[in-house]
Amino acid sequence: MHVLAAGCIILGLLFSSSVFATSTTSLIDEAKSLAGTDPRKALHLLSLIENSAVKNEPLLLAEKDLLKCEILVDNDDPKEALKSTSPYLGHASLPPDVLMNLELCHFSALEASGQATKAMEGLTYLLEKSRQLNLPAQQGKAHLNMGQLLSYQNQFSESLKHLLQAKEIFKKLQDSNEERITLNSIAVLYGRMGEHERALEYFAEVLQKNRDLKKTRNVAVVLYNMGRRYEDLNQFEKSREHFAESLKIHRELGNTKSIAVVERALGGLYNSMNQPLKALEHLKTAVTTLEGMNLPKSLGQLYFELGRTYAKLGDNKQALLNLKKAHGLNSNPNSVQLAADIFSEESRIYQGSGQWKQAYTALEGFKKYSDQMHLIRADEQLRQLNFKFDLSKKEEANRILKAQNQSQERQLKDAHRIQRLQLMSLSLVVLLLSVTAIFTIRQVRTARRMRELAMTDELTRIPNRRHVLEYAQQSISTCQRQGKSMSVVIFDIDHFKRINDTFGHAVGDEVIKRVAEIGKMALRKGDMIGRIGGEEFLLILPFTEPLPAKEVAERLRREISLYDFTDLAPNLTVTVSAGVSCYTATDKQGHIDSLIQQADEALYSVKQNGRNGVSLRLVS
Repeated sequence: MHVLAAGCIILGLLFSSSVFATSTTSLIDEAKSLAGTDPRKALHLLSLIENSAVKNEPLLLAEKDLLKCEILVDNDDPKEALKSTSPYLGHASLPPDVLMNLELCHFSALEASGQATKAMEGLTYLLEKSRQLNLPAQQGKAHLNMGQLLSYQNQFSESLKHLLQAKEIFKKLQDSNEERITLNSIAVLYGRMGEHERALEYFAEVLQKNRDLKKTRNVAVVLYNMGRRYEDLNQFEKSREHFAESLKIHRELGNTKSIAVVERALGGLYNSMNQPLKALEHLKTAVTTLEGMNLPKSLGQLYFELGRTYAKLGDNKQALLNLKKAHGLNSNPNSVQLAADIFSEESRIYQGSGQWKQAYTALEGFKKYSDQMHLIRADEQLRQLNFKFDLSKKEEANRILKAQNQSQERQLKDAHRIQRLQLMSLSLVVLLLSVTAIFTIRQVRTARRMRELAMTDELTRIPNRRHVLEYAQQSISTCQRQGKSMSVVIFDIDHFKRINDTFGHAVGDEVIKRVAEIGKMALRKGDMIGRIGGEEFLLILPFTEPLPAKEVAERLRREISLYDFTDLAPNLTVTVSAGVSCYTATDKQGHIDSLIQQADEALYSVKQNGRNGVSLRLVS
């Protein structure tokens, strides 16, 4: 009897354990299906599984905590995600693939919480470990996570290398879900690299896959990213449609932070469309949400957009107040573009209200960060070209090595063909030398091109401030040595802020480009024109006396005033004011700074006398 009773108890325990394991598995499976559409409900289902109850089921417990970590990372709660994975670090009793998946999620959470260095160290370790243990799925995920992290650090060429490797691995494994995530990361990367049309091609493919799989939250994220790319391409209506659909989905899901991010994007879009009242409506909604969260980067961008909006509405006090808040929150050293944009907007506001000292200070800040942006972009372009060059060299070396191996095999099989194979090898060597020479020439040309980019204004493609000032210094030194005169002309576009406010920044940018083109046409051999500020240009005229210099400036002023700008906007007219200064052969102490200062003072006198004129002032 006692034996029978004991047996019944054991069978009962085994049965209840089996039922519990089945129940737990069902909860995990249901949470997985809800992770992309209703993350809050998915987390609630996981919370129903007590850790104590599954302590004898370590694989189920690990599966539950891994899913919890992935959901928390996807929904911007990395601190809680770290709590769910930290106990597993160094947990040798778990199978290697299970442990590595937990570690991958842990390092993703580290990166999302701002600990990028630790995350990169951990991912580098996992990548090597997955290779040694021959775990391709984990190797693909390590490549994917490293590619995403490097993309956020603006290391685009290295990022693309890892993402393409991840894509190939997942394609071989026929893991369509991870391949979809990788394609999305590649699309994001192309967008960050400025190749918006190519990014949109990838996003369209990813969007359809997400719709097919009913991954609602992912659909909203992709729609938002597509909206940003269409905005970059100035396709504003398409951008608005994608933002609006994304916002609708996030509201249905109750994703508070995502709602605020899309509202901020819509505000910026309406600013670009010159509809500040609509912009203000969306931005105020975003402020209400984000001010309660610890998100300084998002808040900094939001306050900048509010500053732009109030400036368009003519409320300079509120505009400057919000721009000051944006400065205070923009502590990230990588946010160079945002810093440049803030200073640029402040400078425009101060210029419009006649506060020249503050405008000059803001302009200096803009110049500092704008120069940094030019260097960053030029450096990244060079790194991309170097990456492509290295990749081409490796592919060529592999092709040559393969040909040599085939030659050796043929030599062993047929001794009579040795002479022909030697000739073939020699031809390959000549080909390699030729290819190497071609690549070397291209690299020299690339280096020269990078220098040109660093010395060229991005909008107008004429020399930038640094380049034109260097040329001015060289020219005045040459004129001094030869006892010749030299003149400079500073001119800027009259009422440019009014043009931007009335017709939009896109029209303003086109006006600047056309004025620069007219200025280039006015040049003689040896002259140079450069853009030294927002709408301000500097013309260098070596070996030129005062009166001929004034004639050049007057001709330039007349050509611009007669140019037809109405294809950009009806009733648009553009005039410029110019100040001329001259160093003559008798001025032995002439200096470029004093020459430019006199020209600037002459320009100021034209502004005071009603604009659309030319004034000459000699160096005193």
